[in-house]
Amino acid sequence: MRPLAIGAGLVLALAGLLLLALTVGPGELGVGEALAVLLGHLGLGSTPSPPTVDALVWDLRLPRSLLAMLLGGALGFAGAITQGLFRNPMAEPGVLGVSAGAATLAVVGFTLGLDTSSVLAVPVLAAAGAAAVLLVLLALARDHGDVTTLLLSGIALGAMCGALTTLLLALDTERWDLGIKVVRWLMGSFEGRSWSHLQTAALPLAAGAALGLWLRLDLDALQLGRDTAASLGVDLARTQRLALLAVALLVGAATALAGVIGFVGLVVPHVARILGGPGHARLLPLSALGGALALLGVDLLDRSIHDVALPPGALTSLAGAPFFLWLLRRQEARP
Repeated sequence: MRPLAIGAGLVLALAGLLLLALTVGPGELGVGEALAVLLGHLGLGSTPSPPTVDALVWDLRLPRSLLAMLLGGALGFAGAITQGLFRNPMAEPGVLGVSAGAATLAVVGFTLGLDTSSVLAVPVLAAAGAAAVLLVLLALARDHGDVTTLLLSGIALGAMCGALTTLLLALDTERWDLGIKVVRWLMGSFEGRSWSHLQTAALPLAAGAALGLWLRLDLDALQLGRDTAASLGVDLARTQRLALLAVALLVGAATALAGVIGFVGLVVPHVARILGGPGHARLLPLSALGGALALLGVDLLDRSIHDVALPPGALTSLAGAPFFLWLLRRQEARP
């Protein structure tokens, strides 16, 4: 199947799932009612929807669903860039501790109360945390490029960042409300997300995606090896810096707005590579579409189970961890 047909199929599936997501949750609606609200806001509806229905769809469910799609796409996109940068199909922001680094500095922002002073403070700190971990990993990958060293380094960095996060919460024992807020945030959630959250995410996600697409040919060349890529005219230092910035922006924004959500950046690019091939001109968009579809599906599952809040990070880890173990066994079995 051609990548264009696969992409078109993913877009149609995403549109259908989005429409379904607008009907699921407390106060269930029909597809026709949800569609009428959308058409009304686009100026195409003939009859205005009831105010309660309009508020439920337009103010609550649509921004939440769109944010799940955007952040899922960002994680899939970032995973594809990370795998291309490290030339390793098991490289993923969550597995390598990048998401944990983003979470640690985001918690610093929460502790200092920066989330109430500026909507961009926590995303910027999260991006800085992601970038710091990636810098360490890039240095280690340059000196010791084997898979085991990379994975163990990522696990160690993730554990260290997790310990720092725990210490930050333990040292601030007087503000229990802050601890509860941070723990809920770390579990991950799209509940209560609004149009303002989408506006906050728009700039870093757009910048990260634009950088990734601009680097698509350089990432292709890197798959041939660093020396070969350099002989083809690729500026390795510049490519690494820009790829680092792209992943930091994407993972930082996703972590700041929805908490730590792992394994989307591992599983989705791997499947996209099977469907569309290794070329990053196809791999990056397919990974973004697949990530958006996966995370919207996870959020839909969360909303379909009443009276129980299922953290999206837990659901993606339950699905992704067995896949990671299989991929690790497969990698080790190669001669």
